[in-house]
Amino acid sequence: MEPSLAVAAPPLPGWPPRRRTMAGGPSIALALEGQLRLDDQPALHRAVALARQSGARLLVLACRPQSRRLRGPHQRRLEAQALASLHARLVAQGVALLHHPQLTTAAALAELRPQVQPDAVLHAEESRLFATWPVAADRFPRVFSPFRRALERDPEPPLPPPDLAGLGDSWDDFPRAWLVPPVPPPAAPGAGSDPRSAFPFPGDEPTALARLQHYLFDSSGLRDYKATRNGLVGTEFSAKFSPFLGVGSLSVRRIWREVLRYQELHGADEGSEWMKQELLWREFFLWSEQKHGDAFHAPGGLQQRPPDWVEDRKRFARWTRGDAGHPLIDAQLNELLTTGYLSNRGRQWVASHFVNELRLPWTWGARFFEWALIDAHPALNTGNWAYLAGVGSDPRSFGGSPRRFDLERQVGLYDPEQTHRRLWAPPVPQPS
Repeated sequence: MEPSLAVAAPPLPGWPPRRRTMAGGPSIALALEGQLRLDDQPALHRAVALARQSGARLLVLACRPQSRRLRGPHQRRLEAQALASLHARLVAQGVALLHHPQLTTAAALAELRPQVQPDAVLHAEESRLFATWPVAADRFPRVFSPFRRALERDPEPPLPPPDLAGLGDSWDDFPRAWLVPPVPPPAAPGAGSDPRSAFPFPGDEPTALARLQHYLFDSSGLRDYKATRNGLVGTEFSAKFSPFLGVGSLSVRRIWREVLRYQELHGADEGSEWMKQELLWREFFLWSEQKHGDAFHAPGGLQQRPPDWVEDRKRFARWTRGDAGHPLIDAQLNELLTTGYLSNRGRQWVASHFVNELRLPWTWGARFFEWALIDAHPALNTGNWAYLAGVGSDPRSFGGSPRRFDLERQVGLYDPEQTHRRLWAPPVPQPS
């Protein structure tokens, strides 16, 4: 039997929290910056070490990240679930989590003065496989295959959750409103409660680690991943790690390390190697955005192509309501609007149809996806849309046309029984 990765979230302690020693002593603060987990948090380890070295208490700040990105209701629900779970786990160890989603960390600290003045403030960073450039910035390629071949080292290993015992203190000097446990909003109609949803999971860290354990060790998911990853219906055709990565409740280094552990136990196979490639694709887009800056998100993309689209706002508005004019695409959009989830294959179909058939600006579609998707991330979302629009990292599009999917052929390959289309066909409007 494989060792379990799952971490059980303790029940929320009584409120108000238990008081400890006198307030006002030295403190070290960790700003989560949207990274809502204890596992593989390098900044948390540094904060704990500083707190123990100086005899200070540890504070955790959950504020609005400085680079707050567009989030729709589905991703906000997962984020709130992750934060509520993290709050309960920290409180159980006597560590205060100060929650103020409207303020940035800098603004929150300014408002807390003079009651709380941390001796040091450390900031969590987005989870990446590599802490520094995996390929030198001046040689960073525009397409994926040279990036993968040119990797100069292996990913850094993940860090376990640190020991937080003894790092709490009195909370008398904190605003009580900032200490109240966050309450996740109810699921939107459909969302995780919809029995059709391919992502019915909450967004907290214990659930993320349990999903990792299940997919890699308690099922054939990883072994079969390459063969099943283009599925459309259900929870098991793909790993479903990206929503957890999107809200910071799972570390990509933890995923990589567990895939390596799987390979140590069972040998490398197509599924596990393909999973590693998908994680490297994520890394490629993150570093590509850092390399190219504003050009990465520009309408002409990395290729600086002139626009070739029609700015039809009425057509776009219908599309955002799930009325694209093609039954396959309308079913995909209905799933997206209802649950926030869309399969990898479905995303490619929708983007290709948007760019090639509707001839709308790809940046409009990308922006809408960033709001609607339960796992949205600006660099990954833009990288994939630019790829399909023929302005990004698709090697076929350099000097050529964007990829164009033959939707009827795609249906024959991936949904021959029209299972997805029947499941997610939009309701027929009734005459008034």
